[in-house]
Amino acid sequence: MRTARLRQGLMASWSGFILLIVFWQLISSVLITDSSLFPGPVQVMRSTMQNLALARLLQHLGISLQRIGLGFAIGAVSGIILGVTCGWYRTLGSVLRTPIELVRPVPPLAWIPLAIIWLGLGESSKVFIIFLGAFFPVFTNTYKGMTTIEPNIIRSAQMLGLKGSRLLLRVVVPATLPDIATGIRVGWSYSFGCMVAAELIAAQSGLGYLIMHARELGITAIIVFGIVLIGVTNLITDYLIQELILKRKLRWHFLGTEQV
Repeated sequence: MRTARLRQGLMASWSGFILLIVFWQLISSVLITDSSLFPGPVQVMRSTMQNLALARLLQHLGISLQRIGLGFAIGAVSGIILGVTCGWYRTLGSVLRTPIELVRPVPPLAWIPLAIIWLGLGESSKVFIIFLGAFFPVFTNTYKGMTTIEPNIIRSAQMLGLKGSRLLLRVVVPATLPDIATGIRVGWSYSFGCMVAAELIAAQSGLGYLIMHARELGITAIIVFGIVLIGVTNLITDYLIQELILKRKLRWHFLGTEQV
């Protein structure tokens, strides 16, 4: 059953992608008089192959994925630990929530100037921006899950003799996993946007740099290709997170379709 659902999901994703490509080509061919402003998929692929070597493209992609992987890992782990801690120790949570809520609405992009001043133009500033993009969604969802657990679940565990760290690790945290999973997926997508923005401003490699460099050269097709590649990469990696990691641990939660 799981294999059939996976195959069905992949077929639906590919069908939607093909439909998007066809629609894109129609718009470019019929509605756009100047193809240099909005090139179609055929022109994009042709121009990309002519102006960008495959090895160089893979290098940009790999560097971006390394940055987002490191920043996301730090942000997600920090968000989970702090969210669980604040949710478990309510007094501490009440104290920390105010400064966190004060900073949370500030877009990570607004931190770029300070990140450059504090950490320079190297990898640290980019990882810091990605960390911010991942941390707040993961923390917010983790804290929400910790504070909205059904009280009867905790009472039942306490009646069975669980308390302290055993109650936290065996009952409370597992009950919070669906919210943590949601935060992870949202944080991963936010991290992609932050990664691209950081590379647009201060980088010599990566997909954001590739787009900015193509703009300076006036090669619109590579700009469009970079945007599409970012979207496809995010879609694939999010699908892998959902299918290969989260659904295996939370089959009973996602979409309500899995059977334990």
